[in-house]
Amino acid sequence: MRGLFLLPVVGLLVACTHHHNAPVESALFAPPPVPMVQHTNRLWVELEGTPDKQCERTPTERPLCFARVREAIGGSIERTLWPSFPGVLVKRKGDDIRPGDYVLHVRLHIDSQAADADGPGWGARGQGTWQLVRDGIPMAGESVASSSRGDFPYGRTLGTGAGEVIDAIVLHIAEVLGQLPETRPSHPVVLPAVAASRRTGPLFRALGPAACQPSDDAKRCSMASR
Repeated sequence: MRGLFLLPVVGLLVACTHHHNAPVESALFAPPPVPMVQHTNRLWVELEGTPDKQCERTPTERPLCFARVREAIGGSIERTLWPSFPGVLVKRKGDDIRPGDYVLHVRLHIDSQAADADGPGWGARGQGTWQLVRDGIPMAGESVASSSRGDFPYGRTLGTGAGEVIDAIVLHIAEVLGQLPETRPSHPVVLPAVAASRRTGPLFRALGPAACQPSDDAKRCSMASR
């Protein structure tokens, strides 16, 4: 009798844990193709309000969980904002935030989007907020939202759609932060001059005569231009 009683319970547990797992797949893209302001202090990315695993239930489909959300957001921000800050790091417990450092708070929720007029299949969408803080003072912030293309089958492949959404939002944030002025500019350090000579390699030859420096003698410059 005890075994018969446990069968419905076991079946219920299996049904509750049976879901689609969609790891977020972020693309390896470059920083924004715009001139970016050089800021003087590091940028810390704070993702405390963004769960790494975000699950949902729909009326007709099995539960779906987007996984590795924080990893995708943090990696994308590091790849896009490094030209504008001397260091871009995802904040972890025990990290030392120094006076003058920037902290970027990102809260982002990812979910699925059913088929509609924009596509024959499912898509992913994201919405949330970001805020840039320095020494406890808010400097800038926005609400953001984006949707992927709607041609994914429901399930694991929606992780690719979620990656598209995260990359689009992060690229937008990078374009905005990269244009914000630096309110505490540092004085440039005057470094000593460098003498360069004996240049070799096909890349220097491809540059032609413009690659020659005053420290190069005329013979080497002539050979590099051939």
